[in-house]
Amino acid sequence: MNTHLKLRSGRFSIEKHQYENIGWSERMVSMFLSGALISWGLRKPSKVKFLYGAYMAYRAATGRCLLYEQLGIDAKRPRAVNIRGEFVIEKPASEVYTYWRNLNNLPGSIRHLLDVKVIDENLSHWKSNVMGSLFSIDWDAEIVKDEPGHFIGWQSSAGALIHHVGKVEFTPGPDGQSTVLKVTLSYRPPAGGVGIGLAKLMNPYLEGLLKKEIKSFKHTIENKTPVYT
Repeated sequence: MNTHLKLRSGRFSIEKHQYENIGWSERMVSMFLSGALISWGLRKPSKVKFLYGAYMAYRAATGRCLLYEQLGIDAKRPRAVNIRGEFVIEKPASEVYTYWRNLNNLPGSIRHLLDVKVIDENLSHWKSNVMGSLFSIDWDAEIVKDEPGHFIGWQSSAGALIHHVGKVEFTPGPDGQSTVLKVTLSYRPPAGGVGIGLAKLMNPYLEGLLKKEIKSFKHTIENKTPVYT
């Protein structure tokens, strides 16, 4: 018995997902650089410039950066970087809160903090050499949440070099005479993928710096009588 099978034509498609890890702004910059490098490479023959230009053109056309891919960077979906620290202060929570809330106490307690000028109850101007002694940075900060004895939350004002938010939690220790101090800083790296890459390099430094600064604060408040004004 012969069975004849009819093959019917049909439509099918394969859905392609193109992986992109840079945004439009970086793609536009890559397009500009590709034109400049290729043009330069043709006027003054240079294989290196031509290859760099071709890579920038690839970057612009596909939205894909192979270097970012190797580093695990996705500049299309920038995420906030969070730096956290938790420390035990051998002072009651109400005392630690009161000392911290008087912002004038902080420059003498945190080594890289050069100055804090209190403008009003919630707004203040900060100056720090957190990036080293070569230059200092300053910014305005606003306290956006204040729970006396328990919590202080703030954010940098518009125009800050690096916009960030932060919070400090003051939790009484089990003995009632100590404080579990929890500090969280959160910021968004600037300049797309380049900023994210720099943030990856800077984060270990910033984590270590936060640890040192809070140790300095801990030593100060535990070893001297604070002035509450």
